[in-house]
Amino acid sequence: MKRFRKWFRSIGRLFHPPGIRPSKTDESEQIYVPDKVARLDGKFGAAQNLEEVWSLDESDTHVSGGKKKGLSQIILPSVIFLVIVALLFWILPTLIPKLIETPEIAMYISPEAERVYTDPADRLVIRYVTNLMTEPDVRSDRITQLLFNEPVRLLSASPTEGFYLVRTTDELEGFVLAKDLSDEMDAIEPNLHVYKLIVSDVSKNVMSHASNGTLEIEVMMNTVLYSDEKRDGVYHIALPGGKDGWIGSSGVIELSVHDPVEKVGVRYFVSSVLSFVNMTHLSGGITKRGLSVEGLAYISAAVNGVQLPRVLEDQFLSGQEVDLGYDEITGELIISSIVPGDLVFFRHPLQKDSVIPYEMGICTENGMLIMVSRSKTTLRLTSFAENRVLQDRIVGVRRIFE
Repeated sequence: MKRFRKWFRSIGRLFHPPGIRPSKTDESEQIYVPDKVARLDGKFGAAQNLEEVWSLDESDTHVSGGKKKGLSQIILPSVIFLVIVALLFWILPTLIPKLIETPEIAMYISPEAERVYTDPADRLVIRYVTNLMTEPDVRSDRITQLLFNEPVRLLSASPTEGFYLVRTTDELEGFVLAKDLSDEMDAIEPNLHVYKLIVSDVSKNVMSHASNGTLEIEVMMNTVLYSDEKRDGVYHIALPGGKDGWIGSSGVIELSVHDPVEKVGVRYFVSSVLSFVNMTHLSGGITKRGLSVEGLAYISAAVNGVQLPRVLEDQFLSGQEVDLGYDEITGELIISSIVPGDLVFFRHPLQKDSVIPYEMGICTENGMLIMVSRSKTTLRLTSFAENRVLQDRIVGVRRIFE
């Protein structure tokens, strides 16, 4: 049987593709083939013992265990960890301050914001407006008013009858209710914010949220606010006492924190003035809830780039003096010599020879003034073109817009 098996194998080798040769073995295993077919040597086609080929013994039935970790493999990670800890807690904290001292590095580090209000006597107004009085008494004369966020400096260490004696930024002195002032100045520190906002509308509402919020405070024309964020149509603003709020962008002038309002044309000044026609008159007042003509001139000029004093006597010396023209024949005032935007000052009606201003008006168009009504209750538009008595009371005209 063994011989027959070999014979059949030799027949199968005849059909094997030429050129493929099995591995050589000893010469005794050589097989005779016809001359036309290449002779094949070795045990090609012989039966194979799988255990010998694949070594399927017990040593290969499990995964051999890895090498045991040596001491060096533990020491190296430990050293790396200690170096990282040293960098974080010792080397870097010591090295960085020294690097910052060099100008090249320091220029990239944001310095601490420089504060403007460093005096312990600095205060700011926390009501929409407060009165500056001649005496520490609500029944005394009102000098003027101070707006929300306006800074003042205390001139008295402690209040008298609930009033502090203060000085304003434009050097006016008077008494202000202590409860209307705060010593927390961050809301108006310019270098803590990004934008300075000037209210140019008659008034604006500050809300608790950007939309659907509650009213925090109503602020008046010429109020200065500071913002650190601007979104579509609204500003996020700082309020005294660490509070904040939101205000719409319409009716607000946006500036850099140290920039003044740019001076504009006289027609914008006149437009601001006309916003207060028929509003309540209040001696020394500067808001829509009550204002004087000098207060109206002060806030309207400020939001249009001209800084005026707040009181009538000082405004009489502001701007440029206007030379009035009179008709050579009739002696009547040439109305066109007073132009829109001019401040017109009048003497007291019972003091014919006085040159001291008693009241004033603002020219809104040729021959028209906004001034206090005869009843002293409102601000009204008045014609002086045909009013010879009013013309004769003029003691001076000042031009604040070219």
